[in-house]
Amino acid sequence: MTMAIGSLLDVAGLLFVFFSVLPSFCGSELSLETGLQFSKEPQSVIVLRNHPALLNCMAVGVSDGDIEISWIKDGVEVVTDRRVSVMANSSLYFRHVVRNLKRHLNDEGRYECVATSRIGAIVSRQAYLQVADLNHFSGQPQNSTVTVGETAHFHCQIKGIPKPTIEWQKNEAPLPLSDRYISLPSNSLLIYNSSQEDAGIYRCRAQNIAGKRFSRGAELTITTAVGVAPEHTPPPRILIGPRDQQVLVSEKVLLECTTTHAGGSQPLIQWSRKDGLPLPNERIKVLGYYNIEIQSVQETDAGVYTCSLPDWPDVAAANATLTVLVPPRPVDASENIIRPTAHTVRMTCEFEGTPAPNITWMKDGQLVKSNGRIKIKGDPGTLLISQSSAIDSGLYQCWAENVAGRAGKIIRLYIKPSENAPDPPKGLRALTASSRTIELTWESSPPKNGRMTMAYSVHYLLTNGGPELQKVVEDPHARSEQPGSTGPRALIEQLQPHTNYTFYVVAYNDRSASQHSEPITQMTLEDVPTSAPDIEVLPAGATALKVQWEHLSLDKARGKIAQYQIYYRRHGQPTQNVIKVNGTITHYIINGLETGIEYDVRILAGTRVGFPTLTDDQWPWVSQIVSSSVNIGVTPMTNVQFVVINPTTIQLFWDLPTKVAVDLLGFKISYKVYGSPEEAKMIILDAVTNHPIYQLKPDTLYEISICPFTDLGDGDLVTKNVRTFPEGFAQGPPVPTAVTADPLNETAILLTWSEPEFSGGSITHFTVRYLPVPSEGPVPTASNDVTHFLERISHTSQLVITDLSPFTVYQFTVQSHTGSTDSQLSQEVRCQTMEGCPGIPQNIALYLVAPTDIEVNWQPPKISNGVIASYIVYYSDVTTAPISKWLTQVENGTVATALIAGLKPNTLYSVKVQATTLRCEGLYSAPVDLLTREVYHMKKSENVDARSYSDRTLGIVIGICISGGCIVLCVLLVAALRNRPLSCTRGRQTMHDANGYAAQVQDGRPVSSPLLRFNVATTTDSKEMDRASHKSQENEHLDSKGGPVITKCTENGDVAKMNGFSDYSRQNGGAAQSLLSQQKLNENETTVAFMVSSNISPPEDSVRNVSHLTDLGDADDGNETTTKQQRYKIVH
Repeated sequence: MTMAIGSLLDVAGLLFVFFSVLPSFCGSELSLETGLQFSKEPQSVIVLRNHPALLNCMAVGVSDGDIEISWIKDGVEVVTDRRVSVMANSSLYFRHVVRNLKRHLNDEGRYECVATSRIGAIVSRQAYLQVADLNHFSGQPQNSTVTVGETAHFHCQIKGIPKPTIEWQKNEAPLPLSDRYISLPSNSLLIYNSSQEDAGIYRCRAQNIAGKRFSRGAELTITTAVGVAPEHTPPPRILIGPRDQQVLVSEKVLLECTTTHAGGSQPLIQWSRKDGLPLPNERIKVLGYYNIEIQSVQETDAGVYTCSLPDWPDVAAANATLTVLVPPRPVDASENIIRPTAHTVRMTCEFEGTPAPNITWMKDGQLVKSNGRIKIKGDPGTLLISQSSAIDSGLYQCWAENVAGRAGKIIRLYIKPSENAPDPPKGLRALTASSRTIELTWESSPPKNGRMTMAYSVHYLLTNGGPELQKVVEDPHARSEQPGSTGPRALIEQLQPHTNYTFYVVAYNDRSASQHSEPITQMTLEDVPTSAPDIEVLPAGATALKVQWEHLSLDKARGKIAQYQIYYRRHGQPTQNVIKVNGTITHYIINGLETGIEYDVRILAGTRVGFPTLTDDQWPWVSQIVSSSVNIGVTPMTNVQFVVINPTTIQLFWDLPTKVAVDLLGFKISYKVYGSPEEAKMIILDAVTNHPIYQLKPDTLYEISICPFTDLGDGDLVTKNVRTFPEGFAQGPPVPTAVTADPLNETAILLTWSEPEFSGGSITHFTVRYLPVPSEGPVPTASNDVTHFLERISHTSQLVITDLSPFTVYQFTVQSHTGSTDSQLSQEVRCQTMEGCPGIPQNIALYLVAPTDIEVNWQPPKISNGVIASYIVYYSDVTTAPISKWLTQVENGTVATALIAGLKPNTLYSVKVQATTLRCEGLYSAPVDLLTREVYHMKKSENVDARSYSDRTLGIVIGICISGGCIVLCVLLVAALRNRPLSCTRGRQTMHDANGYAAQVQDGRPVSSPLLRFNVATTTDSKEMDRASHKSQENEHLDSKGGPVITKCTENGDVAKMNGFSDYSRQNGGAAQSLLSQQKLNENETTVAFMVSSNISPPEDSVRNVSHLTDLGDADDGNETTTKQQRYKIVH
């Protein structure tokens, strides 16, 4: 009786709650109208060039005066002018339509009108404006010869806008009226039972509003049949069979079938369907003898049609597939939606058609893209919006499109704000901390209706589109380290370098979530590129190679490319010449090479941050032989020199060709500022050996080319890039040339160069500047960062650089000096020292994986001095034995683990590891010892006692019974605890979380961290939460945070919920994070386990991740959220 009264009270309470909340969802908004729709939409139109055109559009809605109409062409807003304007009735008017592709003026395209009102915006159907046109014939009639009585066939092909009509003519006159002349819709002409009077010239005439065209004429020749005995009459064959076609439903389609004669008579033709279904005879029209036209095609007409000769079974039949295209049509009706904030909204868009239509979604006229909060799922086209906010309100359109057409529907979504929702966060600011980190700060949201703001979620995504991610800030009192900042902060990490991100913040209290803050955009800093450009190397004359490349993609460049370094060398040689060019350049000509020699080339790209470190596999050499492919009767130019005379003059010197088979007419010189399209040219009509170039710009890089020419043409170009002197530059001695570097061993490199001739004095000495090239980061330039470089003085043209590091790349430049002046620096060269002996492997660790098997792990040496070729693992059970007596096991240099199997049981082993390069072996590591175990073998008893076997069986049965009893007892106990009502007493009290676990509260406040109350997560639907929780009732109130029930004791001793949750997990858009259990560790720490969404970052200020537990698998919740059980440690 008591239980019955309690049940009645529960029902009464539920009815009270239902009728209490009903007014907030009832009323006029339950019959929410779309509020905006088109009364007239634009229609596709075909017009003549330079003629006017009109596209109509009208919309009606809540208030006609509030509606604005704009136009879009091919996705871009139409710009109006005197020629194109929007009329008072919103129609788009063209005074005259233009199509001038050379001037980039073209009115042809896809047009849509956009209607905008205070509730949102919608987009009309697409209309195409096309300029009438008539192409040339793509298929001409062909000459034909047939025998009297046979069927003649002609065909022509032409395209036009609109589709042209075809008329056949004989001898330039319309065809005579005869049922033997059949003009088919496929632009074919059939002449049945041909006779001598049919001979002549046939052509087709194509015409549309753009004009008319005539095809070439084709001659028909009629021959007389030669008598043939019936037994020698060849069988008929199908000349023209049906072809595969696609046709729109309700249109008509022609299936052709034309055969040769059989003994002077037309053979019988039979039409059938391969699937055995009957033909739609009531809708079939016969054209000619056996061509059929299906009128008003239906979906059931789709299939394979066969044209066969039943009297000639050996003659192959002709098959064709007919595909009936069906425009999209809706399956479900549009339903407008009202939802409170912080819920999941599901909108469906189900259309059918042939082929299956593709679904796209738009909101207020803009394409909707999937991200972490908004997801577009596949069939039948579902749009999911989690953590709904007022910014999600608006007009949504789903468009279904296939080759047959396009259709759509409108759904109005209204997100009803909560009276208790906190104000949106204000003052959102971003500070870029690094290439992968941005710090955000904002002002704390003030209390709303006495409710404190208790948590924030930071949402961020790529500005140009991508998945939306989020991070929870649990402690609203965290302060940023930025000067002058007093609000909460969030450090967003693992971002992409040199990329714009958009951020917004949402505030939460114990009742609801705020609207989104104003979004801001911030870019991360640059980083070094991740790869090298792909290059192509081509011969560029007798002494040059042209290297060209494409700019790196944004994700690989990771910043603005500031410089390219071009490396080249003789094939396989150690000396690498380096040329540095501007980051905007995509080609370069390497000059001064030797004819017939193979060279290797590769390029490295760098940002302002520096250059990447790449392996040879990531940065391969490209080889090319320098060769001359031009023969003009003279040998290529040799000893070409480009000498800078002063800041505005460069003098060219060269030697005359040694072999001249024809008269040398002169030389052609061209020059331009490097990278500029403007080029100056000059022709020297004389066999001279030098020529100046005047009036150049000081301190400017020029690309200068010279070639000889004869009556046979121009010879090979010799091109070089030369920089003029800056203003006020004091000319010094010439620059050393032909700098080469060769490694002598792992610590020494021999540097050699050519001593230049200097008529203005004598060169007293040379300075060699060098430094190791850093593995990553900016590379110092010898001309502007001397402090990083080492220097050596030499009085000869070679120098051995010693005390270098093994297996290290060094860069070198050479400068010549007189007593008072210095030359410019030579071209930079790079060289790598040889490999040395590696260091000692680090952190040797042994693990016993089996009684007699040991796993050895280690880390590479701190200093490798080369490429680790292999590791040698030494092991022995006699530690005093010399190392030569130890057993060894060799592992590849790319691995850092080894398994030593089959050792002696119960034996102490010592292990050492040694690294090797191709040059030598390194030192041994210190020995590490491990004791193997004894191997135990189970002996099978020869005589099994039946009584002992029976005893064991009885024991198993008893154990199972006891276990089952315990399980039943536990189930009953849990059920009893779940039905136990909450009660308040003084002191420590109990609160129940979403899964029935007990947590502690004291004096109306939870003992544990605020994390137990605020777990902001991506929402899910009821399917996931049905699996994650133990109950299945409806929630009284939902927000976007989820979490357990927070209770407190009122003054009269009743239990009150602090956050509006009932004591079970959220459903239908609730949180994807719920408390599973908690355990008190000590006075300051509590362990809690949650069901968490995989795309939610744990709170970094109050939670420390302890471990990940078993993966509970994906939930088919429509939100594609992976749930995992995750344990955190809460620091009080």
